[in-house]
Amino acid sequence: MKRIFYSLLLTLCYPLALLAQNQTPPPPGPAPDIQVGQAASFQLKNGLKVFVVENHKLPVVSMSLVLDNDPIKQGDKNGYVDIAGTMLRTGTKTRSKEKLDEEIDYIGANLEPSANGFSASGLKKHVGKLMELAADVVLNPNFKQEELDKIKKQTVSNLANSQADPNFVQSVVRSTLLYGKDHPFGEVPTEQSVNNITLADIQGYYATYYKPNVGYLAIVGDISVKEAKSLTKKYFTNWKKGDVKRNEVAKPAPITGTRVAIVDRPAAVQSVLAIANVADLKPGTDDAITGRVLNTMLGGSFSRLTQNLREKHGYTYGAYSDLSASKYIGEFTASTNVRNAVTDSAVQEILFELNRLRTEKATAAEVQKIKNIVTGEFARSLEDPNTVALFAINTARYNLPKEYYRDYLKKVAAVTPEAIQQVAQKYVNPDQAVILVVGNADQIEDRLKRFDKDGTLEYYSPTGDKAERTTLALPAGASADKVLDSYIQAVGGRANLEKVKDLIVRSTITSTGANLTYTQYFKGPDKMVQSIKVGDLEIQKTIINGNKGKVISQNGTRVMDPQEVQEQKIQYGLNSFLRYNTLGVKKNLSTLERIEGRRAYRLELTLPTGQQLYQYYDLETGLKIREVVITATELGNATQVTEVKDYREVSGVKVPYLTQLRAGNQLISTNVQSVEVNKNLKDDLFKL
Repeated sequence: MKRIFYSLLLTLCYPLALLAQNQTPPPPGPAPDIQVGQAASFQLKNGLKVFVVENHKLPVVSMSLVLDNDPIKQGDKNGYVDIAGTMLRTGTKTRSKEKLDEEIDYIGANLEPSANGFSASGLKKHVGKLMELAADVVLNPNFKQEELDKIKKQTVSNLANSQADPNFVQSVVRSTLLYGKDHPFGEVPTEQSVNNITLADIQGYYATYYKPNVGYLAIVGDISVKEAKSLTKKYFTNWKKGDVKRNEVAKPAPITGTRVAIVDRPAAVQSVLAIANVADLKPGTDDAITGRVLNTMLGGSFSRLTQNLREKHGYTYGAYSDLSASKYIGEFTASTNVRNAVTDSAVQEILFELNRLRTEKATAAEVQKIKNIVTGEFARSLEDPNTVALFAINTARYNLPKEYYRDYLKKVAAVTPEAIQQVAQKYVNPDQAVILVVGNADQIEDRLKRFDKDGTLEYYSPTGDKAERTTLALPAGASADKVLDSYIQAVGGRANLEKVKDLIVRSTITSTGANLTYTQYFKGPDKMVQSIKVGDLEIQKTIINGNKGKVISQNGTRVMDPQEVQEQKIQYGLNSFLRYNTLGVKKNLSTLERIEGRRAYRLELTLPTGQQLYQYYDLETGLKIREVVITATELGNATQVTEVKDYREVSGVKVPYLTQLRAGNQLISTNVQSVEVNKNLKDDLFKL
């Protein structure tokens, strides 16, 4: 019955995915003559460069400050730069955090500082107050130890949660492999590095890098240049300029040959994969414009990757690429999520498309179609006045020609198939790339070896550290029945378990944006009730009695189909594991793995309905420590991983008092508050 609840909660927590409909792109045509708005600019005596874009359509003003600092190697205190930015919002020398929050809320504004500036927005009538608050945050921070301690604790918690997200793990490990852990772009914050951070580190970063003479302030909206100049002089003139330390960002060591790396996630039914290489692509160059056309062709809305992996082969719902320019070092990445069974096939097809870009010229018709898309995207972006401000800042930061954005679409129109092929040969290099897969190594590794330059796979942890292969040899004589027998003995023995005739479990459930009470009633092998409440309001009730069941919610009553009832009784029925053989559950002991440093048996269960479960049992204690449920949905298989912890004895049997479900980026914790055994529950409680 937990799965019914989790499905409801995840529906509330997750935004609905919107699938783009195929549309026919506009017919070829000449590059439109689009006027790029101009930003007025001036500079304060302290060196702060200000850009103003007037737009009087709405009575709102937005501001953004960008500090043009070089990336910093943070070493064993990795994370202090971002934390320094966060701490700017924890109070100033003139306002406590509470007072600052109150004043921002009172004028209905937003103010979010970061390690490299801030963003702010509010109504026109409060622009003076907003500028005052922004300047107070920037000029007068009051860093306190108690606030640092809070942020460090939250950062460590966020890091732990992020490591459960395979897409986040792919991004982190990919950067580590491309740049190395001793490079600013490849460093990874850890619990230890965050705990190493001191208040002096935060104060030192601010004192060294928060200077107006490396700052670019954009002010956009219902404001005149005269008013913007008056306000910035009033509130930012006292910001003292100073020499800012410049940091040389070294080019990473080149990758020789194709490397295949795996981050093993034993419970995963999907692989998150990326093929990436560094690319020395600079902003403001003709190659950067051609690169945008190339990337749109390869991994945009109507891309080759989508047509190949989704439309032709049905491997995935989306495949993407990114070719980024940087004044330090750029990067090319192609990525997607696919089923385990087609991981190697997806890699093969991505490599095919990358090499096709390099070896074959695109047709003039295809290039024209893509240029039309790029032109449309650029034209639409100009509807946002913030784009004009960004263009002005980029022109100044990167020393671009003044006409760079004015002539942008002319240069897009001039892109040729030959230019795309040449740019692909320069910046898309699958023979000097990393192929990274975050997934179930057991099911994918043998088929990936053929892509590695020497057939040797590398294994990494979610933090980008070298790792040993996690699969271990099964002990002699081990079997599925013996694993279950050990579990039965560990939780109290068959005799004590069979004495439990009914059970009441009261729990609290916490997740992002939700705090619920969860009560379960069990009687015998086929009677269950689940009640979910928010406060005193019952939002869902599920009843199973025999071979029938129903779900009652605020949307009405739904009768459960027989297959669903059968699955729920097997998965969550009272001590149902004692009856797996008679219930028709097929068991297979497949491997021994390491889970959080503990050796665990992986038991594969197939229900009579075809539903698959994976259960993990600690080799030493015999207790179940993880369960994985794979459910088919319209968008593919969904995986729910539940960690089982904190066993406590109740009436001679052990009950887990904490379970933590991870599904996507969501973490749902269930904390048992009380367990009552043999309370002589009445049959009327389970009446349908």
